[in-house]
Amino acid sequence: MAERTQQFTWRSTAEDVLKDIDLTGKTALITGTNSGIGIETARSLALHGAHVVMANRNIPASEKLRDEIIAEKPDAKVDILPIELSSLKSVKKAAEEYIAKGWPLHLLILNAGVAKPLVDSTEDDLEATYAVNHVAHFYLTQLLLPKLKQSAPSRVVIVSSELHSSTKIDVSLPVAEKIKILTPVAGTKEPGMFSFYAYSKLCNVLFAFALHRKAHQSGVNVYVVHPGVIKTGLVRGSGFLGKVFQFFGTPFFRSIEQGAATTVYCAADPELANVSGKYFENCWDDEKKLQKSLARDEALQDALWKHTEEFLRKFESSKM
Repeated sequence: MAERTQQFTWRSTAEDVLKDIDLTGKTALITGTNSGIGIETARSLALHGAHVVMANRNIPASEKLRDEIIAEKPDAKVDILPIELSSLKSVKKAAEEYIAKGWPLHLLILNAGVAKPLVDSTEDDLEATYAVNHVAHFYLTQLLLPKLKQSAPSRVVIVSSELHSSTKIDVSLPVAEKIKILTPVAGTKEPGMFSFYAYSKLCNVLFAFALHRKAHQSGVNVYVVHPGVIKTGLVRGSGFLGKVFQFFGTPFFRSIEQGAATTVYCAADPELANVSGKYFENCWDDEKKLQKSLARDEALQDALWKHTEEFLRKFESSKM
């Protein structure tokens, strides 16, 4: 197998990455396409022939984006799947609806994320950032994993963040203590918004690497990405500090076209057909900024997997 070479940089856009790639016959399910890089991820994949299913809470905004895509490409195939990621009941309903449609699933892109949700806790008794960014996406993936395997070769792209390395978790702590920190329950107030976000982004990375070990042999490739710093609605509800961050950070923000590049690279580039279980930034996987001491800890990966599964089993049994 020929050695890969880096073709793109942080300046590359989703369109640069997808040039000459035809995704006709591929179906992509994407969460969080109503703002930020999710918009461009959905748009660019649809314009290159993929059947795009947008999983969102805000249906009018989704319909507006669908209509804009179709205006640009009249034969584009775009569907909308209602989902509220702060509700596991809604996640389950969305997965069941997707399966009932009979669609294949070649690309699952877990893009949605919040840094400070509008509520502190969810109806499932979890801290909301952890619930939306990790638990909901874990559950959606588990429910759709048989479809991913059936549609193989398939890919899962999980949007994390460089901030996964900012948890300040002592690597010498026992695994159980690390899990307690990473999985806050409803009512947890400290250490605060940005720490909760960092915890959830490390959960994304741990989940990605564990999923790779469990699903890659079944034809499912898994990638976890840092999209760069993009001016999005991610910090809605974060108040004064979030506004200050956006104001002073503006010169360093990427456009959404640049921010979506690494996601669509992992979703669509043919050179990655045999690559899985890697952390990508700037369309490349040298993992220089991956916090390997935590992220590559398989015991921690497995413990988070087990903890999340056990919570979901309790959720499902309570609904029977």
